[in-house]
Amino acid sequence: MVNMELYTGLVEGSLLDTIASGVTQFDQLIASLPGVYPSAALDSLRRLVSMGKVPSWVLASAVRRVRRKRARRSSAHHRIVLPIPHPLDYDWRFSELATQYLLHRCFELTHPGDTVALLGTPSVLLAAIERSCPRRWILLDANPAVTNCFLEGTPEARAFRCDMTTDPLPALKAALVILDPPWYEEHVHAFLWAASQLCIVGGHLLVSMPQTGTRPGIAQEWVHIMDWAQQLGLFLIQVEQATLPYLMPPFERNALQAEGLYAIPEEWRRGDLAVFLHARQTNVSRPMPTHKDDWDEEVLLGMRMRIRPQHEEGFQDPSLISSVRGDVLPSVSRRDQRRRFADVWTSGNRIFACQGRNVLRRIVQAVAAGQSPNEAVAAYLKRSLSAEESRLSQHAAHQILRIASLEQEENALCGEGSQHAGLGHRPY
Repeated sequence: MVNMELYTGLVEGSLLDTIASGVTQFDQLIASLPGVYPSAALDSLRRLVSMGKVPSWVLASAVRRVRRKRARRSSAHHRIVLPIPHPLDYDWRFSELATQYLLHRCFELTHPGDTVALLGTPSVLLAAIERSCPRRWILLDANPAVTNCFLEGTPEARAFRCDMTTDPLPALKAALVILDPPWYEEHVHAFLWAASQLCIVGGHLLVSMPQTGTRPGIAQEWVHIMDWAQQLGLFLIQVEQATLPYLMPPFERNALQAEGLYAIPEEWRRGDLAVFLHARQTNVSRPMPTHKDDWDEEVLLGMRMRIRPQHEEGFQDPSLISSVRGDVLPSVSRRDQRRRFADVWTSGNRIFACQGRNVLRRIVQAVAAGQSPNEAVAAYLKRSLSAEESRLSQHAAHQILRIASLEQEENALCGEGSQHAGLGHRPY
């Protein structure tokens, strides 16, 4: 059972300590807290002001800063540009600072020619390729769009599609495994199990883990994870706090802006780095996978659109129906109950209901290919469309093109694409 009072006390205590140290600007406060989500931090700050524990001018300064819109520009450029992150992939990506530090630790723990397995961390692979690091780098990632970018972009990349929760593991033995699991206990267990199978005895694991303030219950989860690591023959050497910063993905930026939070530092979210030694080989069964929703994906102007599968055939209205105010889900939490209303979900965190999802997919495909949406739908149905069906299909085509154009503009304004050079997984 999650103790919300304990979590609230942690957040408020961290805020009071940080403010007492002289940090009063909200963007600096967020960067100093132990992974607390910005809106949760602002709520706690309001409570502290109402109780007279923090001067009201601190809150006034925070509100002014978080509501001032500010564009970001990318300074990093990479020859391999990966797909825009999608929230359903738990897709947060390491910053340049994080990849450089992980490479530094890699060189400390391995020798030239050693095999290094990367589980869900293509940002590290990209950095290693660009710097011609003398190791045998092998990426395992569940997202085929990500692995294909490497295979098509550079001949020296070794990237394979592999879901750590279910897929068979390749026959390799690595001196070091760098892993970035989604920050939920069942995913961490699955990634640690896979890493223990791939790592030689005497080798090391570098694991990104959530900070204590990321969400309620992290401390209890950490106890369970340590018990599981011990069963796998993994010995914890050290934990380096707030070592691994992440770039804010477009969906999180939009979610924060939907709450009125604009001036949040791009690298506010940081993971702790846990270093394990694979001390002994064990024979522990693979953890059972949890149920995962199936989604189909279409791409339009770089926007990744996930569409929930539909079994019903025939024509149904493909129009997008607003599910939340402003269409952007103002949350990136798996615990948000509004997620269940989404039939269509974009990489900008826009969610919609939709009755005719099979028809919608054909429309998106047609628009992306520069073809007639009505002709595509008619070909799918194997008959001509009625006047009303034609009107609805055209309406849906205009909707998705408008949304894709909007997200393309949002991403261009903030330099998205080139700076999102690797894949990580950060749910809050």
